[in-house]
Amino acid sequence: MYKLKYLSLALLIVGSMELNSTYAATGLTTLSDEQMSETIGQALMSLTYLAPTDSKNLMGKYSTDKNIGFYKLGMEAEMEMNTNIKNLQLGCGGTNGAGACDVEIKNLSLSGLPAGYNSSSADSPNYGTQNRAETSAKLTNPFMEFAISNPDSASKREVVGLRFSAEKITGLLTAGLENLAQPSSTDGIQTLSGFMRIASTTGEVNTAPGKFGTVQNQSIGAYIDALGKHWIQSYPNSVNTGLGQTTGITIPEMQGVGFTMPSFQVNGNRLTTAIAQNVSVFLDNIPLARPENCSGASCSQWDNDKLYVNIRDPDNHNNQQCIVWVCNSTFKMGEGSTLSNLNMNVTFKQALSMFHNIPLEGNGGYLSLQQIALLWPGSYVDSADTTGKTLNQMMSTDVAQKGWWMSFAEPVNLGYLKGATAVDISSVLPQVATLITQDLTANPISLGGGDILNALFSQPITKKMNIDIGAYTKVNPATLTLENLKLVNQNVVTNCYGSLKFC
Repeated sequence: MYKLKYLSLALLIVGSMELNSTYAATGLTTLSDEQMSETIGQALMSLTYLAPTDSKNLMGKYSTDKNIGFYKLGMEAEMEMNTNIKNLQLGCGGTNGAGACDVEIKNLSLSGLPAGYNSSSADSPNYGTQNRAETSAKLTNPFMEFAISNPDSASKREVVGLRFSAEKITGLLTAGLENLAQPSSTDGIQTLSGFMRIASTTGEVNTAPGKFGTVQNQSIGAYIDALGKHWIQSYPNSVNTGLGQTTGITIPEMQGVGFTMPSFQVNGNRLTTAIAQNVSVFLDNIPLARPENCSGASCSQWDNDKLYVNIRDPDNHNNQQCIVWVCNSTFKMGEGSTLSNLNMNVTFKQALSMFHNIPLEGNGGYLSLQQIALLWPGSYVDSADTTGKTLNQMMSTDVAQKGWWMSFAEPVNLGYLKGATAVDISSVLPQVATLITQDLTANPISLGGGDILNALFSQPITKKMNIDIGAYTKVNPATLTLENLKLVNQNVVTNCYGSLKFC
């Protein structure tokens, strides 16, 4: 559905004028230059030209090709639009070869933003507060623009680019019908050539439970004081054939783990994945044993935990041979044991088909086609790209590449991000084992006579341990890569009446 509200219904609206007494009902009145200058009006259409030498021409400022001019044909109007496109495919095959399109989006919809939309709310975005089909996106002053090479030469001038845009766009753009737990090859954004800045945001996830210390790269070591200084080393089952004494340490499920995601860009040709780096995650306290004064069924999850350990000479602790009195011993975390202050640096890789909701809060954007790389007028230029770089070296700037290009002028706010499924953090555990070893090497464990007796009679050496690795991970955070996390706020609201998902 389309509805056009003209800001002006004629090419010229004549303001208050004094008509001379000789005015004839069937004639026109000639106006002097002075009278014309006093006339107020507004045109429905406007045509402007940006010369290659104009200071606002970014091609002249940053490109080696300084002979590109821009002709802009605009409409001084506000356009309201609600539309569904089943399959948008642009730039498929051609000079780029067979395969993906420059832009391919399945089940694309554009509507208005829901009433009461608030991108900063913890429960936001809430896209289901009203019938989408009753809303319309607003395009203020839409226009199309031509990039002309050699604009001052009648024999050499050539159209090298065309773009469609508006000065402001307010609405909700969605791609896809279902918010699935895995990428889709039949729904949503399949490929995207374009530029989009994603605004910094926060969110939370739950972590999946797991076991620590059951594989070789999760072995931990420590100095101990027990009848002299010795080296204690845990060994998983994988390197202790037949022993089978390591059951591991339970890492419980943790809920509502907060994270901070810095701003990042989606920028390039035929992209299928968005990558956000340096996502900060902080775990202040991880229980490694039954908490003190714990009651309830969940407290028993640590009851069978233990690690097979070997105690060796401190000066040669790489030697596998153990000290006789503690051969084939086990170690158990005492009640109240914890690991604290784990800082993580997470890389988040998300298939574009799993991003469904793109709110446009009064920001512009454009769709263009060009045969050379172009900096369209008003495009975003990153501060890192302003000095001494050619267009192909401007990695953080909106340089429209050859072919079709979709760009968003202002950062897109995805709102508060909440994981719909638990996150597996097992890949960070080998790093945690190394950090625990560092801490326990610097801070030896003291064992008493009772611990030695336990070892002699094949009972677990039990010790409460509160290991703080904040000093290590604050400077060098543990690293983790997450891929394709289903996000709660990417559920899609249909843009149809009735029960139809797409119409």
